[in-house]
Amino acid sequence: MAELSPFKRVKAAAVMGVGLGIDIFDSQPDFRVLIDKHRGGFDFLEVYSRGDWEHTDDLFAEIPDDVPRTYHHEGLDPVGPKLCPDGPIEGCAKNQRLLNPPWTVEELAVRHIDGKYTDFFFPAILNKQCVQATVANLKALEKRIPGPLLPENAPYEFAVGDMHLFDFMNEVAHGAECGLVLDLGHVWSYQLCVGKGDQPDDRIESLDLSRIIEVHLAGARIEEYEGGRIYRDLHGAGPIPEESMFLLRELLPKLPNLKAITIEVEDATEAAAVEQAQQVREVVRRLRPAWLEGVHVS
Repeated sequence: MAELSPFKRVKAAAVMGVGLGIDIFDSQPDFRVLIDKHRGGFDFLEVYSRGDWEHTDDLFAEIPDDVPRTYHHEGLDPVGPKLCPDGPIEGCAKNQRLLNPPWTVEELAVRHIDGKYTDFFFPAILNKQCVQATVANLKALEKRIPGPLLPENAPYEFAVGDMHLFDFMNEVAHGAECGLVLDLGHVWSYQLCVGKGDQPDDRIESLDLSRIIEVHLAGARIEEYEGGRIYRDLHGAGPIPEESMFLLRELLPKLPNLKAITIEVEDATEAAAVEQAQQVREVVRRLRPAWLEGVHVS
């Protein structure tokens, strides 16, 4: 019997529900306080470790086994022209084994140049050559790490290439036989780049929504400059933009394989993090209540 594709593996996973994306190294919010004092405010944690695999063992061990988790890696640079070095791959595999998540999120971006970390996402170049390189990298990574990868659309401050972002994502998902994470703020960041900032859902019908396994939301700010606007992620340090909430309301009934909604809350207080989760949960209760009933049911 042939091994299941990455997409079929995540499609068969349990519904995770509404969760909080935390940085394991942050003191605010402190994941321990969230678990001890606010456990009823979230269904799971998405654990981000800044691509670090050398200092995670003791911290990961502090997450109780009964707290469901997904993992957000960084450093595999899947849209680069060639496969990343062995270190990030081995580190991702190690952290996956420690956390045992149903999948791992990785941005469709490059974060390292000649092995040096850059404090900026270089998002995918939107052309066929980048599609081919990304598919090849994802297929190679699939053979090296234990759990399936979910590529996520990265934030854009400028878009380069002759393809639309949604066409690029479709070709990557089908070429690599994988699911996708759709970051709604990052969708809006791209729309701002291509002059559709007032239409966050422009061409959304062209995206293969059956491939969306997880949705991300986060606080953000918009910076005005001569000739346009730029989206800046703030995560927990700001409110979720209405444009992102609009996209959530528009898409929620149309995602047949949705397993998780993650609010990225780095830099929020614990109370503010839970408040944002409640804001999102109320939208889900109103538009798709049956989905919440399936949380953690295989």
